[in-house]
Amino acid sequence: MTKPIQDSRSRPAGLSSRFTGAHYLRDSLAFLGCAMAFLAAGLVIGENYVFHILILICIWSAVIAGWDLLIGYAGVFNYAQLVFFAVGAYGSAMLSVSGGLPALAAIPLAAGIGGLFGALIAIPSARLKGEYVALFTFAVHLALPSILQQTRGLGTGGSTGILGLPPISLFSQTFYAIDKQAWFLMALIVAVICIYLIYFVVLRSRFGLALLAMRDAPAFSEALGVNGRRYQIAAFAISAAITAFAGAFYAHYTAVVTPRILGTEFFLMAMVMLAIGGMGRFPGALLGVCVVVIGNEVLRSFDSYRLFALGLIVIGSVIFLPHGLGGVLRRFGKKDSPRA
Repeated sequence: MTKPIQDSRSRPAGLSSRFTGAHYLRDSLAFLGCAMAFLAAGLVIGENYVFHILILICIWSAVIAGWDLLIGYAGVFNYAQLVFFAVGAYGSAMLSVSGGLPALAAIPLAAGIGGLFGALIAIPSARLKGEYVALFTFAVHLALPSILQQTRGLGTGGSTGILGLPPISLFSQTFYAIDKQAWFLMALIVAVICIYLIYFVVLRSRFGLALLAMRDAPAFSEALGVNGRRYQIAAFAISAAITAFAGAFYAHYTAVVTPRILGTEFFLMAMVMLAIGGMGRFPGALLGVCVVVIGNEVLRSFDSYRLFALGLIVIGSVIFLPHGLGGVLRRFGKKDSPRA
């Protein structure tokens, strides 16, 4: 019987990936080096406002990396990513406020709930194709705010949300929102772990190669014995768990969670991050996060024109950078070394 997926040495050239070859060590060291530089820059500047922006960059990076796994590498047009973020935020809030659990216990449990929820959404969506997956997942995104507002009795807080989430306590030390430097360090650790798991563990494994095969050569992947439905459900669960973890962390950082996190502004910002960065072109999605978060803060004084300006940036990137910032880096990288 044909083996489901061959190892990286014998894989077909059309399924090659920079995550499965000689680029792995170089890219790992470069990523960790960039993380250390990011840490050093934050500590050197040392201002609370800057720490807040860097914390947002870290949280959004984990969210967008999880979304990039599905859209960019698995080729699944999922528009329910912020649903997973909300499930993690609300799950951790309810576990800590109503259930009395400490934040360090509630956050990983909320991530597990998010992963389960992602698998439940993936089961029906795996039977759909292309734009129908997008429509189904977007419908879930549109329905959840109403559900949260109508389930106050279950502990969601209704339209008000959940207030007074406990801060994270570690080694007998409690970190409140005003402790920006400590939250920055924790957010960076969360982001590095989530990003590394996606881009350097999942995508480098046989599972990641199967996702690439499903995206680029679905008929060929089926001929190799890849169970597309099973892999799609697993990809949803991984992406949802990581995004829910980021959402739970965000909820405890802000100490409040409301249906606003499923609003149009958050969704558009996430879409802009992917569009500017480039889907499936590491580290494009992360660069897109930096550009949008910093640009959003710069344009905050022009609040009436902020989303309009972001829209113009997306139009410009589509016209002049069709593959995003990641595509630009990929072209420069090809000049230096052969494709792995």
